[in-house]
Amino acid sequence: MIDHELMKETWKKEVVRGRSAEARLPFFEAWEDISSTNDRAAVLAGGGAPDFTMVTADRQTAGKGRRGRVWETPAGAGLAMSLVLRPKVALENLSELTILAGIAVFRCLKRLGAAPKIKWPNDIRLNGRKVCGILAETSLKDGAALYTVLGIGINVKKTAYSEEVSEIAISLEEVGIAASRESLMAAITGELMDLVAEWEKTGNISFIVSEYENSMEWINEICRIISADGSFIEGKVLGISSDGALRFLTEKGEQLITAGEVSLRR
Repeated sequence: MIDHELMKETWKKEVVRGRSAEARLPFFEAWEDISSTNDRAAVLAGGGAPDFTMVTADRQTAGKGRRGRVWETPAGAGLAMSLVLRPKVALENLSELTILAGIAVFRCLKRLGAAPKIKWPNDIRLNGRKVCGILAETSLKDGAALYTVLGIGINVKKTAYSEEVSEIAISLEEVGIAASRESLMAAITGELMDLVAEWEKTGNISFIVSEYENSMEWINEICRIISADGSFIEGKVLGISSDGALRFLTEKGEQLITAGEVSLRR
């Protein structure tokens, strides 16, 4: 179960900290059981929920992963959270949000004593296996963004994932990290609030490029970029650009690879 009182305490500490009492502060919903925190957050967003409204659940049965995959969250085993976001940035820059979310999670896990790496664009990995997935879904109307729902899932205990994916998944428990879901969710939200505020000022993510590159898995290594149709190109991972594209050096020179229907593989 999600501890509502602990959630309130950590929310005040991590999210409300240092912010104006007059500001319209966000709120959270904590469910025992839900199909998808992203879907519920979208309902709240459509009803006018403010920036950084959060939906979480102890158990999630039909959470969303990349490319239509299901991200399930067994009771008591994983962290499932979705945030309603309305960033004041150009529509073409919205894809940078998942890069910022990756940094927010990276910072929080590092503070807990973990040694995370980011696999571009936003998979968080420990010991070469995935511990966290991030998915952003934007609602559009007449060519403008109404809101974005940002979903974050973290394997807290080994029981968070099935045996079928045990070779590619890992949990915080398996690397000796004990963390309450409540405090981790609040910390991630507070971190992301600060990152988004700076992003809105600068208009791009140049302010975290160096930090991101220092956290990247496989930087300066030869990798493959695989497209949805199975075709691929090989090259060296150089880093990212100020809009979050992957800087990839091939025999034809440096290319900028945007996220979407591509996958980075070693």
